Amino acid sequence: MAANGVSSGAGPVSEEDARAEAERLLADPRLHVSDRHRAFLRYIVDARFEGRSDTIKAYSIAIDVFNRPASFDPSSDPIVRIEATRLRESLQKYYGQLADEPGARLDIPRGRYVPVFVERDHPPCPEEEGELEDVGLPAEEPTQAASPPDGRNWRHAMLGGAALLATAVTGGLAYNASSPTLLDTQKPFVALSLNAAQKDKVAGEAVMEDLAVSLARFGTVRLKSDAAVARASSDPMEQSFYDIKMRYAEDESSVSLWWQVADDATGEAVWTDEERRPVAGGSRDEAMRDLVFSVSRRLARPAGIINAIELRRNLPPSTIGNVCVLRGEFAVEQRDAAGLNDARSCLAATIAADPTNADAMATLARVYVWIGRSTGDDSYFGRGLELANRAATLSPSSPRAALAQLGVQYQLGQNEISMAAGRRGVALNPENADLLAKLSMVVFLTGHWEEGVQLARQATEIAGQSIRDASFVMILDEYRQEHYAQAVFLARQVPAPDAPTTVLKLAAIARLGDRPVTEQEIAAARLQHPDLERTVAAMFSGARYDSNLRDALRAGILEAGLKMPELASNGAM
Repeated sequence: MAANGVSSGAGPVSEEDARAEAERLLADPRLHVSDRHRAFLRYIVDARFEGRSDTIKAYSIAIDVFNRPASFDPSSDPIVRIEATRLRESLQKYYGQLADEPGARLDIPRGRYVPVFVERDHPPCPEEEGELEDVGLPAEEPTQAASPPDGRNWRHAMLGGAALLATAVTGGLAYNASSPTLLDTQKPFVALSLNAAQKDKVAGEAVMEDLAVSLARFGTVRLKSDAAVARASSDPMEQSFYDIKMRYAEDESSVSLWWQVADDATGEAVWTDEERRPVAGGSRDEAMRDLVFSVSRRLARPAGIINAIELRRNLPPSTIGNVCVLRGEFAVEQRDAAGLNDARSCLAATIAADPTNADAMATLARVYVWIGRSTGDDSYFGRGLELANRAATLSPSSPRAALAQLGVQYQLGQNEISMAAGRRGVALNPENADLLAKLSMVVFLTGHWEEGVQLARQATEIAGQSIRDASFVMILDEYRQEHYAQAVFLARQVPAPDAPTTVLKLAAIARLGDRPVTEQEIAAARLQHPDLERTVAAMFSGARYDSNLRDALRAGILEAGLKMPELASNGAM
């Protein structure tokens, strides 16, 4: 059988024919299988054709198809092996009904779950030696218990069993040696160094120490005290190293920090910039703090400079570890359905490789929230909460864990617990403007208008620039007060506005009553965001607005000519 899962033992089956057979099979009403067996089949087929055959394991199937928790252990819960056996039996009966109809056939060989395609007159694929998922254990649960040997044959049975065990172990080791190893990436190392005039050295060293603390609190990088970092691995793709050189200076009116990020492997300067803060009223300490917060955020926030460079590394889609976490966060922020599904698989694989990876758990929790919102499957929220709570237990000061608890608990309607998690995270990570902006959104949407707006403004001040969630809160507050012109003005100040901000702007423009301008704005918005109706549905499928604010939003969106989804009677969105 070919390694790519398309057998040529009885004549070649092309990739095109294999894809056609998979789609035909899944659409054929003659295939009598349960919904979850059909989901099982769809999952392994999609992974196979997307080049992710190496991720088709019992663990990922249990998590993604059978809704098992991230703590799932294939050795103690045989659900995947049992359901795979039943699915094989259903496929065998199905193809038996087709008799002599020509075409391809989908097989799931015993011992693994990657589907293969053969010609229908080709005999079923035998169990594949060397591809057992559990070394030394049977790959499948037997359908019937074997009768114990009688006394005369016990010695033969023992010898035969020992030989089979040796074969299984040898085959398993051979598979482990030959199978592709998932690339496991680690958080990048950064080394800080400082240059300052003699008169500024003491203050400069204090700034560098505060910056080190601030960078560490983001939890996205690892710090080294000097640039001579010993490599943790011989494979340069697994670990990145960055040198951050700084020059601190101050005068009577301001403090400044020039900084440069260089790739340690190539020596290339990948980013250079300077931050300056005025000293107002002699408050030098406050100016230095703002300086530190601004630089650390630009460097180490999930969407910051270092992590943006990490995301641009040319790594395979199956990469696990830190890059997988970053990809998951990016998919959540972009509401990217394909990216969310890819992130779900690689994050589950990351947790399987390291059950203590709190970052992966927190990010998978957020991915589950958006998958649950898009599919309408509430079970994802419970799974997300379990992961978020485990992440917070493993890493109590992690902003990612706090963000996951904030989002999942809000989604479940646990508003007070959600806000408490967010406030705790902000107290431990005061420079994390993104977390503060998320908290401002939850606080505002639960009806605490003034506090929500105040938090949004604080987030903007810390960041020194607009933040999507904080901007949305301030625009929404103007809309709530029927200050539609001001809402439009604020929306137009947002650089590269996302689709929800655009929808809110359109609703405000429509409420101003100028139909020609509204139509003109909608036409321009559709060029940038073709799926505006999908955005409206998402806005009204997960948040919980105050009833008056919800009705005002509905009115503006309908006046703009956008379609509205039916809302539940309790106003849940």
